[in-house]
Amino acid sequence: MTEYSGAWPPEDVELTLDDSSDVDLDAEDIYDRRGSRIDQAYVDAAVEHVHRTVGRPSLSAPGERSPQVTFRLSPEEKSAAQALAEREGKTLSQLAREAFARYIREHADHAA
Repeated sequence: MTEYSGAWPPEDVELTLDDSSDVDLDAEDIYDRRGSRIDQAYVDAAVEHVHRTVGRPSLSAPGERSPQVTFRLSPEEKSAAQALAEREGKTLSQLAREAFARYIREHADHAA
């Protein structure tokens, strides 16, 4: 199997939804416009790219980037937070946003 290692998506690839066709990537040789064979690794890279870039809507305004806060956790804290998020049917980001917002609300009266 050929592993795709280029930038994704390639500039010359147009992705469209086709619910009526099945392709056996092991039996059929399919190539993109650059001549790279489309195999399972290529498809997996495409799906990963979509999942990475879709994201949630801006919390600020449409078309604007929301401010971000980054902080570090111990492996144990991250594991516990991930387990809690999964139990509650949330993403880790949702859980962190909710906890941060709750902390701010509860301590707003103490701000100088």
